[in-house]
Parts: sequence; C-alpha cells; structure tokens
Amino acid sequence: MSTKVSIKWRRRTEGQAGFHLYDDVLDELLFEGNEAAAAEDGAAAPAEPPVYLRLDGVAVEVQTLATGGASVTVTIPRDIARELGLLPPYDADLPASQPPGSGEPTPKR
Repeated sequence: MSTKVSIKWRRRTEGQAGFHLYDDVLDELLFEGNEAAAAEDGAAAPAEPPVYLRLDGVAVEVQTLATGGASVTVTIPRDIARELGLLPPYDADLPASQPPGSGEPTPKR
C-alpha cells in the first residue's frame, strides 16, 4: 500500500520528461505527532510537512558538501517549470516566454 498522495503529475513519454509532486501520509501523521510534542516542550515545530517532487528523464548534478548534506542541481524543462508554477505562463508580449520552436514572431500591440 502506498502512502503517497498525488498533488500533480505527468507521465514521462518518449519525447517529454515527467514528474510527480506528492505528499506522504506518514509524514503528515508524524508532523501532527511532532507538533503536539513540541507544544508540550515549548519548542518550535516545523510549520508544515514537506512535499516531494520526483522528476523522470531529467539531468541532475549532485555534489556532497564538506559541511554535510548535498547540493543538487536539476535541469528542469521549461514546460514542467511552468506547470509547477516555478515560471510565469507564456506572455505574448515577451519574446523570451515564447514556446521553443513556435517560429512565430512576437505580436506587436
């Protein structure tokens, strides 16, 4: 049984990367337990449980940091970045926001 609750997803196809943005039900239960324990101890608890993003078919670079943990750089296709709200939607007045390969000049108003 999966504990994942999908928020947004797109299946990977031959020519297009995919993604899965989801919550984990167990994290939410753990968060509620930690929130109650922190309230008893007078300690601060995290504001909300995390969400998870799985990217399929993208390039990544991972570096281990001397201070602990890692630095991860992910090459995210612009269509996925727009779909996840990381970039604004296309704007006909901005040439840089035109879809790649559209071949259409930016209309002037």
